[in-house]
Amino acid sequence: MKKLLIYHARAEELRQLITERVSGLDVAAGFDDASLERHIGDAEALLAWKFPLAVLERARALRWIQLSSAGAEQLLPARDRLGSIVVTNTRGIHVDLMADYAFAAMVALNMHFPKFFANQQARTWEQRLSVPLAGRTLGVIGAGAIGGEIARRGAAFGMQVLAVKRTATAVEGAAEVVAPDRLHDVLGRSDFAVLVVPQTAATRGMMGEAALRAMKRTGYLINIARGSVVDEAALVRALREQWIAGAALDVFEEEPLPAESPLWSLPNVIVTPHVAGEPADYARRVAEVFVDNLMRVRRGEPFRNVVDFDRGY
Repeated sequence: MKKLLIYHARAEELRQLITERVSGLDVAAGFDDASLERHIGDAEALLAWKFPLAVLERARALRWIQLSSAGAEQLLPARDRLGSIVVTNTRGIHVDLMADYAFAAMVALNMHFPKFFANQQARTWEQRLSVPLAGRTLGVIGAGAIGGEIARRGAAFGMQVLAVKRTATAVEGAAEVVAPDRLHDVLGRSDFAVLVVPQTAATRGMMGEAALRAMKRTGYLINIARGSVVDEAALVRALREQWIAGAALDVFEEEPLPAESPLWSLPNVIVTPHVAGEPADYARRVAEVFVDNLMRVRRGEPFRNVVDFDRGY
């Protein structure tokens, strides 16, 4: 493999990190249409997050696409055009930070921090009392690498952990692991429900009205999966009418979240701008996954993190 095209907002940073680690690789980097068109025809490898899928028709030499994301839903519409092109993702590089986010959100919601922050701005002294996380029930919806780490930390916090997993195999820290057909049961038992599922046909809209009504009225929803997993209109109703106690949301149906969205101003919601899965050293982590896979190719070994399009991730 001789030529890599990096099509990414951090293209130059990624180029520098990769060329520092490997030799014998022609690297073209940019995040503009001209660079993509100029190099896609003879690039054997493409490092990108999203790109115009129509260019695949001109990618005559392309053998491998390394996504800079864990999700691969952006390529699903073109799966039939990929042919023998191998697609790999960066599954695993987000684990620690996303678990940090989940627990930061749980602590903030449990300790009423959104209300305290508002009171601080208003110079209002109002005590609100909390119960410890220890002894509360945590529902991890999607117990892959990230969900598994959240489950492990939940057990360390002294929480009762329930996990929903596509294949109901054991998850460290989880007292119970169930298949997705028992989602509503888990939601009804959870004080905190953390969404960590990939975006697939099966998960799109899974948190609609029925699922939200299945939650405890005192329960909190934390979404670090994809915005499409939650029916936002139903969620707004759930928050306004207090079907649930509150939510922490890092992903949305439309991003950036439109200024007119009621989610911005609801008092029982924490809104963050899709940062849970992007550590400050994100480019370094992506580069390391790419270099590891390149070295595997050169040694004749299998790729790491190959996307299974039958599963959708």
